[in-house]
Amino acid sequence: MKVVNPMRSQHQFKHKNILITGAAGGLGRELCITMGNRGATILAIDINRGHLDSLKTLLNEQNITCHIFICDITDKNQCQRTIGEISKSGLGIDMVIHNAGISHRSPFIETKLDVLENVIKVNVNGTINLTHYTLKQIIQRQGTYVVVSSVAGFAPLFGRTGYAASKHALHGFFETLRAEVEEEGVNVLMVCPSFMKTAMEHTAMGGDGKHVSNKKQTVGNVLTPEIVAEQIVKGISANKKRIYISPIAKLSMVVSRFTPLLYGRIMRKKMSQEFRGNSK
Repeated sequence: MKVVNPMRSQHQFKHKNILITGAAGGLGRELCITMGNRGATILAIDINRGHLDSLKTLLNEQNITCHIFICDITDKNQCQRTIGEISKSGLGIDMVIHNAGISHRSPFIETKLDVLENVIKVNVNGTINLTHYTLKQIIQRQGTYVVVSSVAGFAPLFGRTGYAASKHALHGFFETLRAEVEEEGVNVLMVCPSFMKTAMEHTAMGGDGKHVSNKKQTVGNVLTPEIVAEQIVKGISANKKRIYISPIAKLSMVVSRFTPLLYGRIMRKKMSQEFRGNSK
């Protein structure tokens, strides 16, 4: 078994300023802890001030340097002001981890357009907004974008048309952006986990825009934020372009690519159970 030098791990991101969106959520918080414990200065962005304050307290208790910024990433002007505030404080940005996102759990026929538009607005438009205002710094510092996607970013996912569309869009955008800037020393890492234990699915919207109460159907072992955060660190260190976290994610990639009809049947049979009895 390979032994990791603890001192190397501890200082892996020393002198690096890492911006993390959705920082106060489950995976966001774990990314802050994981990166911070490896020496990074955390630039935490979230929409909820109370959650950000709690995050800052938690990180300070672990001697992690953290600066918090309240920002609705769907608002272009707020994004511009926030990045301007970071720059004025003398903090360059070495890495952006696009973690913020929302989901819905509802068949398309039962889903209001406002719900789908909201998912796209946060997951796609908000992510692009921050990329626009950080790109010059990332190029100057030969930095990294990390984009938290999903199996739904390359394969269909029953009952989540808007969510899958948003993740597919992120792949198209960032893999094209990588082609434009990688010769300038910028890497883009797409992260594709399978089902993960975070608040996002528990607070997902139903077709009417309200939080759903029915039990979420999952496939395979549900990942913890700690596991995902550690895998992201490994992917960054290895300069990976895309990582599939969990055997289910890797299997889904292979099956969906080479036998898409079979993948569709298996996925539909498993995931449609979540919505049985809910149709009116």
